[in-house]
Amino acid sequence: MIRQFVHPNDPVLQKVAEIVPPDELNSSRNREYIEEMIGTAYGRRKNRDKPTVVGLAAPQIGISRRIIAVDTGADGVGGLSELKVYINPEITWSSKETEEWCEGCWSTGRVAGVVSRPKKIKIKAYSPQGDLIEEEHEGYVARIFQHEVDHLNGIEFVNHIKNPKKLHWVEIEQWSEYKNHGGWRTWQNLCPREKWEEIKGISQNE
Repeated sequence: MIRQFVHPNDPVLQKVAEIVPPDELNSSRNREYIEEMIGTAYGRRKNRDKPTVVGLAAPQIGISRRIIAVDTGADGVGGLSELKVYINPEITWSSKETEEWCEGCWSTGRVAGVVSRPKKIKIKAYSPQGDLIEEEHEGYVARIFQHEVDHLNGIEFVNHIKNPKKLHWVEIEQWSEYKNHGGWRTWQNLCPREKWEEIKGISQNE
């Protein structure tokens, strides 16, 4: 089954997602959620050689559960491999060293921006079979994990951007130039904070 991404103003994106209980890790219900996530991530491709996204959190398709999928072979410039599923993921350590990179999201539409995040992290999670996973990642893949775990906590990358010059508007046909060719470093088409708040349906009085 392929689900639709929820609209940027959907309340599910602002909630803390529910922990998957230990006795449900390998349940039929949880397997169904995971299959819906994978189906959405690979879109309508006839095979699953490459996903259409580098990361996905369950809330993005309306499922308020602590499940993410991450392409641990993604390189940030178009290189893809295959998605791995992580249940109840936690970032147990992050480096003091940070780096900036651009981020976009199906849940923010054409809004993108430059985000500073720890360069290295360690994560703990469970596999769909219920096995404990402990891994260390760095660079772009570490960024994907942080981005997706943020979604589980009702946080979007825009929340991390304080400099208005680093919040951008990127049309679909501009995405390759913006991300793969480093256009984000000098991008001139900004997204005013007011525009983002309008997209999210945020009241000026909140």
